[in-house]
Amino acid sequence: MPKPRLTIVIPIRNRQELGERALRSAAAQAVLRTEIIIVDDASDPPFQIPADIRSNESIKLVRHPDNLGASSARNTGIASAGADWIAFLDSDDYWLPGTLAPRLENAEAGFAIDRNPLVVHAAGFILESSITRRLETRIPRESSDPLDFASGCWFAPGSTLLVRKEAFDSIGPYDIELRRLEDLDWFLRLALRGGALKVWKKPAALIGFESHFAEVHLTRAVAHLSQKYLTKQSPDRLSGKLACRFRAYMNIERAACCSNQKRWFGVLFYLGRSFLQVPRTALHLAKFWRFEAPPTEIEPAGDVAERVKLGVPTSS
Repeated sequence: MPKPRLTIVIPIRNRQELGERALRSAAAQAVLRTEIIIVDDASDPPFQIPADIRSNESIKLVRHPDNLGASSARNTGIASAGADWIAFLDSDDYWLPGTLAPRLENAEAGFAIDRNPLVVHAAGFILESSITRRLETRIPRESSDPLDFASGCWFAPGSTLLVRKEAFDSIGPYDIELRRLEDLDWFLRLALRGGALKVWKKPAALIGFESHFAEVHLTRAVAHLSQKYLTKQSPDRLSGKLACRFRAYMNIERAACCSNQKRWFGVLFYLGRSFLQVPRTALHLAKFWRFEAPPTEIEPAGDVAERVKLGVPTSS
């Protein structure tokens, strides 16, 4: 078998129907010599590749016997990847048809010029809110400024990232201690080592917005990241404006957690702390996106079959 040009990594846990949708959207992309690695993080019942595409030899399924989290699932996919380029797709999202090939060609062309594996690539995305059912297209801005990467993940890395496999040799894997904010951590490390984000300025993915998450994962993540970036002993210790940005974003995450639980005093408390740490006139720490109207072919709806309006098949 020739070496694959691209490896697509899809981590999944307990999302059979949505996972099928993600898998089909990846398999339908017109990119030759692509392998798709699904990492089933101990789903119960186990994830099953749909019968009609089970014979597709480019699709591989790797199972974790125990639930290890998204960081470990991605690390497993990276370790199993046979290609120099890796694309990520979260199991509750999907790619729009015909978007992967031009994104990959753009990334390959850039790498051919500068040969810098620490330049990573994202794309525009369509955000679907599970609360309002509204859609909006966001085109993220490019950056190489660590201040931006200390301010959150504004570029949907779980489903628009294209990266050289060797970048993980330089930066290290995803931190398996983190069940939340693992993207913030990896990209902050990237920026602190001179990395940069480039953006394909068209929407490539529909992102399902998950408004609820386990508070314990956030609490542990904030404590772990604070130890990692705010203590004197840390080799990646942040100071000055970087530390203020980081603390301000941690407080936004805390406020979001309080909002999910309708603890309104906590929302006001943590947002107040965030605004004191980084004075501003908007919730986000910087203007990270250009907004566009979503394509008319996509309509928000609760049912998977109704959501997919661009020809992405489902199992139903």
